[in-house]
Amino acid sequence: MKNFFLSTLSILLAVPTFADTTPVKSESLKDKAMKAAYSTFNNVEGDYETIPLSEVKNILTENKAKLLDVRNDDEIKETGIIKGAKHIPLPELENRLNELDKDQPYITFCAVGGRSKKAAAILSKNGFKKVYNAKEGMNTWPYKEMVEPVK
Repeated sequence: MKNFFLSTLSILLAVPTFADTTPVKSESLKDKAMKAAYSTFNNVEGDYETIPLSEVKNILTENKAKLLDVRNDDEIKETGIIKGAKHIPLPELENRLNELDKDQPYITFCAVGGRSKKAAAILSKNGFKKVYNAKEGMNTWPYKEMVEPVK
């Protein structure tokens, strides 16, 4: 399926005009096609803001949002969890949305940043009012004083 989609995409990008011979702005068409391809395979579209870890720390320190940690249980046990975070592993998130307040701002968080993007998209698509995505995650989290062990 992926190869078929990419082959079709390359054919569409090679066509320089529409049927009515109106010139196509190939860069714009290419950008739109690449965005569509990316979102199709990564499913990370949504209304959320990606922020650096320094901003994550500031928002948490000022109690302006709650951290939603979507790492797996074994990762949490190994590296700990940020104090006050809500832990819901990404594969369980859609079935556990009822545990979250849609009016509460959330920062999605994982180990590196990939799963948190998917979690941010899930929240925004399900009507959560304010969603942030941590650009990086626990693997590069420099604020160790904010981490507590999990047993």
